[in-house]
Amino acid sequence: MFVELQPGARLRTKFGKEVVVVDRLGDGGQGVVYKVLYDGQEKALKWYRPDIFVDRDKFVQNLSRNIRAGKPTDEFLWPIDMTGLVNDSFGYIMDLRPAGFIEADDLFLRPGLFPSFRRAIDACLGIVSAFRVLHNKGYCYQDVSGGNFFINPQTGKVLICDNDNVAPAGTDTGIRGTPRFMAPEIVIENGIPSVQSDRHSLGVLIFFLLLVQHPLEGIRVTRNPVLDGDMQMRIYGTDPLFIMDPNDQSNAPDPIHPNVSLVWPYLPKHMQDFFIRAFSQQALHEPNRRPSEFDWMRELVRLRSEIVQCSCGNEVFMQDARDVVCDNQECKKTVHVGLRAELGSYALPVVSDMRVYRCQTCICNADEALDPMAWVLAARGNSNMLGMRNISREPWDVEFRGESHSLAPGGVTQIGPGMTLKINRENIEIVRNNQ
Repeated sequence: MFVELQPGARLRTKFGKEVVVVDRLGDGGQGVVYKVLYDGQEKALKWYRPDIFVDRDKFVQNLSRNIRAGKPTDEFLWPIDMTGLVNDSFGYIMDLRPAGFIEADDLFLRPGLFPSFRRAIDACLGIVSAFRVLHNKGYCYQDVSGGNFFINPQTGKVLICDNDNVAPAGTDTGIRGTPRFMAPEIVIENGIPSVQSDRHSLGVLIFFLLLVQHPLEGIRVTRNPVLDGDMQMRIYGTDPLFIMDPNDQSNAPDPIHPNVSLVWPYLPKHMQDFFIRAFSQQALHEPNRRPSEFDWMRELVRLRSEIVQCSCGNEVFMQDARDVVCDNQECKKTVHVGLRAELGSYALPVVSDMRVYRCQTCICNADEALDPMAWVLAARGNSNMLGMRNISREPWDVEFRGESHSLAPGGVTQIGPGMTLKINRENIEIVRNNQ
């Protein structure tokens, strides 16, 4: 029988620390989470129900290994210690969730909590970056779901919890994942969770955050009176179909879920094509065809750089800095920017707060992909005068109006048409945008 802990209860951990229960924070399918004092510091304790384990010894062994290894990045609320058994239950210690962070599930239901689309993209980039490190260290997460990700919508910062499920790739811990986020091969029990199944789940999470809809739940779900086990097996396992599949509209979005229908038409085509690739029949049924974390990084960074604010305050996307009509029904103005930055394969609108990252300027490894390189700033008192700050670690060569100079890290140069910035041996051309 599961016995809950009471305020004031005292426990000892494997590292010999004292834990004092302060308050009950919440519960879930695996157990209860408490606020505790751990060696005098406020932490969280996840306390397990004893009947949830298929093989408790194997679970404890994996959890102990994760504690010894330490967190992959600061985005993970990683296990830091574990208690002994009390009434056949035990738990592990982790950092508390800071104020301002809410579950991703809440953002799916209330998308207006993000103050801008940039912040939603920042959250996606934080998740992708953390998973890249996790996978590169040889782990897979196994149980992606909206309840395991905490996001600060004001900053886009991310924290990832429930890391007791994390295990070395190829390890069968008995964890299969959360329904609706599981990869098709896991749903039909044709394998165990892996880096590739994580990548499917990651795509589902990103689609949810940006378009507020599950990528496989269209009219086949909403117009089916009974979503029983057989139907769920078909939707998520044997016969999944992307709701925006260009070749098959039998699972198109239902009008009762308007968010995806409102946002999708205004996404740049390259982003639409990327989602179509991520949820293509090939990617759904052939795990090795799924986009990597580095693929997601490059696509999301480009998408973030294409956001421009209309004079009405609405955000619009400008692929290759082309003019676009504001989608605010009360505005409908044509949005135009005066300059564009040509990066070779595509161009970006030059506007205040636009940033350029290393993966946009040169061939680089995934560790460096999100290193910021350039930041566009507006002059104080004159929003039409733009400058570019060197926020990289290397000096740039700048050519403008027949003169050349070096711009050291931290330096700012005024920008205008005809300027060439040489960053990492790659040129960025600033061109007058006459479209």
